[in-house]
Amino acid sequence: MIDYRVQSDYLRQVQRTFEGGGNLDVLGHLYQVLLVAAPVLAVMVLWRYRHLIAFGVGHAVSSVFARRNHRVIENYLVSKGVLLEVCLYTPDGVGMKICDARVESVVRGRMNLQLVNVVAATLKFKNFRVICFAKPFAYSGRRINAFISYIGRMDRKGVVLKHLSLMTPIRYQYIIRRRYARRRVAREGAVRVKAWAGRRVNSFWMAKPDMQTVNNPADYGKNTRLVVDNISAGGLRLYVRHPKPGLPPMQKGNQLVLRVSIWNPKRKKFAYFTALGIVRSRFSGASNSIGLGIQFVAEGEKAGSGYTWHPVRGGIKTLAKFLAQLEE
Repeated sequence: MIDYRVQSDYLRQVQRTFEGGGNLDVLGHLYQVLLVAAPVLAVMVLWRYRHLIAFGVGHAVSSVFARRNHRVIENYLVSKGVLLEVCLYTPDGVGMKICDARVESVVRGRMNLQLVNVVAATLKFKNFRVICFAKPFAYSGRRINAFISYIGRMDRKGVVLKHLSLMTPIRYQYIIRRRYARRRVAREGAVRVKAWAGRRVNSFWMAKPDMQTVNNPADYGKNTRLVVDNISAGGLRLYVRHPKPGLPPMQKGNQLVLRVSIWNPKRKKFAYFTALGIVRSRFSGASNSIGLGIQFVAEGEKAGSGYTWHPVRGGIKTLAKFLAQLEE
C-alpha cells in the first residue's frame, strides 16, 4: 500500500510539471528557431543555385527578345548536323569532356542531342553547367563557335551515357579555346627546353636531346636550336631554328618528350619539370624556322631508375601555380 501511494505521488508530480503553458513555450521556441533558420536556409539555397537561377532569368529574357535569331541558329545546327564537343564548365574554366554530339531537335527550350562519342559518365550531370564547342560558322556578320548552357536531362545505363538534353542557351558566341593565359618569353634563355622523340619516352634520360635551347644564340651559328615563344600550364609554342635532316617527327599528332626549365627571379634559380607533349599545330616561322604548338598530355615523375607518367587534363596544375606566382 505504501509503494502504491509513493508511485501515485510521483506520477502526480510529473503531471504537474507538464501542466500549464509548457506546450505553448515549446511552440514558441520552435517558432523563434524557424524565424532564424528559414531565412538562412533560403539564402543557402539561393547561393548554391545562383548560376542556375540567373541562367533561368536570362533564358526567359532572351526567349522574348532574341527568339528569331536563336531559331535560325538552332535550325542551322539541326539541319547541318553540326558536331558539338560538350564539356563541363567550371569556375576554373573548361573541364572534362562529356561527349561529342549533334543537335537532333529543339523543342520547348530543350536541345535534344544525338550522342556520338561518349566518355564514361560516373556522375549525375543534371543541372551541371556545360560549354559546347563547334566548328566556327558565321551568322549576321559575326562568328559563332560556342555556347554555354545547363544539362536539363540525362539518362545512363551504368556508366554509359544514353541520352542528354540541354537547355537552349542565352546567347551563341565566339570563344577562344584557351584555358590558361600564355606567358610570353621576352628573353631567350628564360625558358629552356630539351626535346626527345616520343619513341624515347621510356629511355630519354639515357640519350642526348634531339633538340634544345641554347644559352648564347649568337655563338651557336647555323646549328639547329629551339626558341620558346610562349608557355602556359597547357602547353608551349616554340620554333625550331635552322632545321636539318635527322630531327624527330614533328607533324601534327607526333609526340615529344620535353624537359622544361623556367627561371625563377625570386629564388634566382631554375625550376624544371618533365612532360610528354603532342604537336597540335605546325606552321612556318621567320628565317625558314618551323613553328610548333605543343600541348602537354602527361607529366613525368622520377621513380627509381626511370619515370612514371601521369596524364593531365587541361594543363599541369603545379605549372599553373608557378606561372601565377611569377605574375605577382
